[in-house]
Amino acid sequence: MALAISGYEFWLSCYGMRPEAEDAPELMQNIQSRLPVKEAARTCVLSKSWLHAWSTIPILRFDVRRGKSMKLVDGDRTLIRYLRDNIPIERFDLTIDIESQESASHAEKWIGAITTKSCLREMSLSIDIALLRTSLTLPDEILSGENLTKIRVSASNGIHYVWMTTSYHPVIKCVCLRELYLNGVRISEEALHDILSSCSLLEKIELLDSCKGFKTFKVKNLLRLYELRIDLDAVHSTALEISDVPNLSVFSYDLHVCRPQMPIIPFNALSISLGRSVTRLMLGGVITDNACLETIKTEFPFLESLTLDMTSWMLGSFHFTCASIKRLSLLSCRHMLIDVQVYAPKLFFFEFGGNTLPSLLFPVSSLKQIKVSLSLNPLIDANFFLKMRETLTLSRMCYLNIITDNSKLPLDIDIDDLRTRLLFPPARNVQELAFQTVADECLWERSQFFDAFFEICHPKHVFARPDSRFRHNNHFCRLMLREVLEKKTRIAYWPHYLKHVQIRQYRHQKWKPLTVSHRSFLDGSAPGVYMYFKLMWR
Repeated sequence: MALAISGYEFWLSCYGMRPEAEDAPELMQNIQSRLPVKEAARTCVLSKSWLHAWSTIPILRFDVRRGKSMKLVDGDRTLIRYLRDNIPIERFDLTIDIESQESASHAEKWIGAITTKSCLREMSLSIDIALLRTSLTLPDEILSGENLTKIRVSASNGIHYVWMTTSYHPVIKCVCLRELYLNGVRISEEALHDILSSCSLLEKIELLDSCKGFKTFKVKNLLRLYELRIDLDAVHSTALEISDVPNLSVFSYDLHVCRPQMPIIPFNALSISLGRSVTRLMLGGVITDNACLETIKTEFPFLESLTLDMTSWMLGSFHFTCASIKRLSLLSCRHMLIDVQVYAPKLFFFEFGGNTLPSLLFPVSSLKQIKVSLSLNPLIDANFFLKMRETLTLSRMCYLNIITDNSKLPLDIDIDDLRTRLLFPPARNVQELAFQTVADECLWERSQFFDAFFEICHPKHVFARPDSRFRHNNHFCRLMLREVLEKKTRIAYWPHYLKHVQIRQYRHQKWKPLTVSHRSFLDGSAPGVYMYFKLMWR
């Protein structure tokens, strides 16, 4: 009860009102809609006014999942009451696990009944089809809401699809639609083009894993469109036709290349006319080469953010010049990329992900943050750590994510030789080091990987994940147990520079000092443990 009252008083204070101001149902419902569901429901005991406000709130949130208290019959009762008493429904959020054809039928019935309400403005559906050979078809009425401004449908478990519309040319009345989000939802090419051509007020379109078998994807004459994200399958060679979108600012195009022998389309060959207003561009599954970079610089003079999936980059060097760019991400980089040079005076964020760390050079920039994600094999030497130390000098804050394939012998490196070759002391600007091994039973925790890593940096936080295959093995946890708690130091120097260590299992928990009581978390007796460490160095 204390939680409900504190939340209630907090929201009243935000509106500059006293607790006795209970004569505005809309205000009370506004407050309830901003509280967690359980806490909002507990406001019912405050007074009859609050009870009435909660029982007629125009936002329905159904959460029918395994482990949740809400059942199908509870949804039926609530919906019957709303329809019987003609209570307005402005927003409907449904999260449901489809475990039988009965639950699929309930979901279809609820959606069909609610979408007929003329006051409906937003609909969000999150559907998980867990049972094989069970399907769910969204009723055609989902497009009948004249005041509907947002449709979000997400279907998890990609092999089972939720179908949208049973007809190729559905009757579309939702001409006020501003946002369309479909993820894992099957829809016909004709039906989607009818929606896009009828809803001229669309501002945001996200279509992820939903355009299977399309021959052509058309987006035309959407003068208010601000954001467009498309996720297509390269198997079907879908053609793009995008034009007359003068206000488009965010464009993301990801072409899934499932097999290496699939042809990759050059970015220059796409039939798109995005306009010069694009400021955020994300490309995946298309050929990105020097010609692509020249096209980007020419076509998008006001570009501020660029994300490139580099799997199709076939050159050893990546050189890019852009006066307006502020954020740059190069992901999925292969072994052949050895040199990255970026001339960008406004650049403040850089992200790199790949198998090897190239030489990085930013002659003119104002970098504030670097993120590096590497999937390494054990064939790394002192040169890797020297190059990583140079990378850490490029920015004020650095975040590192390291994944190591440990199915082979552990790393063996001469730490004394590394120490003599280092030009800088350990970097203290690493905000977090995340670490995980792959298929390592016990070899890696006896290697000198962390000894070498702590020679080049003293991270503030370490996120230690268990081995992806052997869930009992969390090698960093065992390292902390042996080197810090038990003080069984070998030739490692880094434990002597640790002043204090704190630990927690989840980000939302408070930090606690590392003590012997945490032994069960550190020695592997608790499988699958994720652990956060806060390291304070001398």
